[in-house]
Amino acid sequence: MTEPKRYPSAPVVLPDRTGQVEPTPVEGCAGCAELAKVRGWAKASGDGTTVSDCNVLMARHPDGH
Repeated sequence: MTEPKRYPSAPVVLPDRTGQVEPTPVEGCAGCAELAKVRGWAKASGDGTTVSDCNVLMARHPDGH
């Protein structure tokens, strides 16, 4: 068993992605259109978690686009 730390660690620095461009839906793809619609609703209601989830799902779309 290891001895627990008794001193503070250095802070974790996370990347600032506020200026990052969101993925755009592919024309004619129903999955992309649905994700874009949900993302729009989430933005309007201030739900940043759902906006982020939609961006990740759109970027990793299973059809490879």
